[in-house]
Amino acid sequence: MLKRIVCLIGAALGGMTLSQAPEYSQQYTQRLAGAVDELSAIIEQFDADAAQFGLTRQEGLERYQASADGFLTERGISMETVFARHARLTAQLDDLRQAPAGTQLFEIARYFDTEVGAAALEDFEPAVPLTVVGLAYVIAGLVAGFIVFWVLASVLGAPFRKRRSRVKISRAERM
Repeated sequence: MLKRIVCLIGAALGGMTLSQAPEYSQQYTQRLAGAVDELSAIIEQFDADAAQFGLTRQEGLERYQASADGFLTERGISMETVFARHARLTAQLDDLRQAPAGTQLFEIARYFDTEVGAAALEDFEPAVPLTVVGLAYVIAGLVAGFIVFWVLASVLGAPFRKRRSRVKISRAERM
């Protein structure tokens, strides 16, 4: 009886926990879109500054690299990092937006950006899932929680279980 109660508690905890996956996915995607927008603005400004002097983006970066000034050389490296991060985050955002319902969490795990993920988690607020996908995550969480707690209760409770003796009764004794 106690094992069943513990497993039901585990199922409830699993359901509540996993039900938040769609909400976290949504908040992560919003943060990711904001990061892409901000990096796009920085890149647009760099490109406009380079164009003002008749340079392409690559030529502007080469000017940074060719400079004897250490500050300018490092600034060029920083801009290359911005371009690479923008490309990576844009690809993830595109994949997230095209992913079938319910699979966004797997896309996030595939490309997870720690800065975006930490920021999303910092401001994360639990929400009640009112979608089919949310319901699917709740059910999966209930099942997973029940199974995990059943296994734990079985393993941890094994030393305390009473062994039932099996008494064999011969046919002669029954009559």
